[in-house]
Amino acid sequence: MKNYMIKSLGVLLLAIALAACGSSPTPTAPPVDLPAPVVTAAVPTAQPNLCNNIYYPVKNKAVYKYTSTGSSAGAYSFQNVISRSTRKGFTVTSRFKKAVNRLRWECKPEGLAAMGIGLTDMASSMALRQFTNFTASNVTGVSLPANLAPGMEWAYAFDLQGTERVKPGEPAGNIAGRISMNYKAGNIGNVTVPAGSFDALAIEVKTSTEFQIVRANGQNQQIVSFATYTIWYAPGVGLIKSNGSGNLNSQKYFETIVLDSYTIP
Repeated sequence: MKNYMIKSLGVLLLAIALAACGSSPTPTAPPVDLPAPVVTAAVPTAQPNLCNNIYYPVKNKAVYKYTSTGSSAGAYSFQNVISRSTRKGFTVTSRFKKAVNRLRWECKPEGLAAMGIGLTDMASSMALRQFTNFTASNVTGVSLPANLAPGMEWAYAFDLQGTERVKPGEPAGNIAGRISMNYKAGNIGNVTVPAGSFDALAIEVKTSTEFQIVRANGQNQQIVSFATYTIWYAPGVGLIKSNGSGNLNSQKYFETIVLDSYTIP
């Protein structure tokens, strides 16, 4: 009996000792200093140059010289110079005889858009001779699509206001109206002009113009014009030829414009 009690007491003491060992706190690893997170500066994404167009290379100081023949306005020559070129737009300055016209173009994701009237044919040359201070508004569409290809069709239109050119002391009239153009790209073929021989894309453009001239003396005038031209654009060069006919206030006319020379820096 005595031995049994001693044995039981030993078992109890061993259990208490094991319990005491099990209740001791579990040792933890010493804290580790983590490296500070690396912050990488965001690299700005290069903005695309919206003025890049295979059929109209926009380069500062590019010069194009043209001659027009066959129209009722008589033969005339003019020069276009590109300047102030950025990723979003550029200016084309047209010079003929004693008139100078500066036209601002905008470069959009969908293409190039002229913000007003430029020197492109007989009707525009006559308008630039007779009027000045042109401003455009309500511009829709583009003049030249970004990814121009055979078979494409597009439209371009704008409202136009201007002031009549008069002698000093004479009251000037105001002109206001709208120009609408519908384009259709045809095929690529070889075209020869004084500036050289090119593989060029033919584009048919139908232009509708309606203006009202309001004069201080009450002699108002309406101008209505319709024209159908085929224009040719050469990749890496631009417009090399334009040929067509029109009707200006019931008077028919025919015209051919060719590129005489060009310089692209």
